[in-house]
Amino acid sequence: MLFAFLRYLGTLVLTLLILSSVSYSILVQDPLNGVLTTPTIYHGYVQYIYNLLQGDFGITYNGGDPLNDIILTVLPPTLELCFTAILLAVLFGIPLGLFGAINRDNAIGISIRGVSALGLSIPVFWIAPLLLYFSAIEGWEISAIGQHNLLYEIKPITGFAIIDVWFIEEHYRTKVIQNVLQHLVLPTLVLTILPTMEITRIIQQRAEYVFSQNYVKTASTRGKSQIQILHHYVLRNTLPLLVPQTTQLFTLVLTQCMLVESTLGWPGIGRWLIEAVTYQDYNSISIGVVVIGLCIIIVNVLSESLSFILDPFNKKGWYAR
Repeated sequence: MLFAFLRYLGTLVLTLLILSSVSYSILVQDPLNGVLTTPTIYHGYVQYIYNLLQGDFGITYNGGDPLNDIILTVLPPTLELCFTAILLAVLFGIPLGLFGAINRDNAIGISIRGVSALGLSIPVFWIAPLLLYFSAIEGWEISAIGQHNLLYEIKPITGFAIIDVWFIEEHYRTKVIQNVLQHLVLPTLVLTILPTMEITRIIQQRAEYVFSQNYVKTASTRGKSQIQILHHYVLRNTLPLLVPQTTQLFTLVLTQCMLVESTLGWPGIGRWLIEAVTYQDYNSISIGVVVIGLCIIIVNVLSESLSFILDPFNKKGWYAR
């Protein structure tokens, strides 16, 4: 166990070094940052790492604002979309996967299996403008651009509009909450498609495997109902499989989120990075790569920790199946 922990720690350190190296290589592409390579690239890299550890991210060339403040402004909206989409994907994907496994031998199970495989290939950058156009033509209130109507002022306490809106003390707070939810619905629905299909596929495959085991067949012959079998055998041997897949799901949603933000005008880090690329703001691009990488690493550490708590010696083989 100690050896496994040291190996994971070494992998984590190596990943951080690679991430910082990529970020530094982007930064020095700008001629204005040539001073970072003096007297040598090695010394400049060490100084760059020291500045990052001190929390000094520098300034953006597009306005001269501190990158620390900008990151705290654009990162929470992206995380808000990611977490909301993953939550909905879990709520939709688990029942769909279980329903498909229960009906694995008929057309329903085969259809769910096919739709989940097909849904993973849907391009969200194509779905997002279509849904926005259709909702606008039909006059739906969810056809909204941005995080909320700019007429409403929401004080940034946590950075998450869905949370900060509850701290408004104005008499029209209910209207502001409704407006925030209306703006959140469309991008969340678009982002939910891919993780829902992935969770459905994982749950259905695992549940079908559990249903094929002898102890489940024995329980069925002894008169246990479908609900009892699901509760005592299938769920306990299926749901923990989602824990080690958390990093993959989060990365999938995060990459798609960066495309959806540009289409729907969501003020997140993806849209900000695309604008930084347009203006060739190497400082912003460099720090954006570091922040996104750190978010994925943090999610991975939490996922691995929870997996270890659930199965310290990996005896149940959730990773293998």
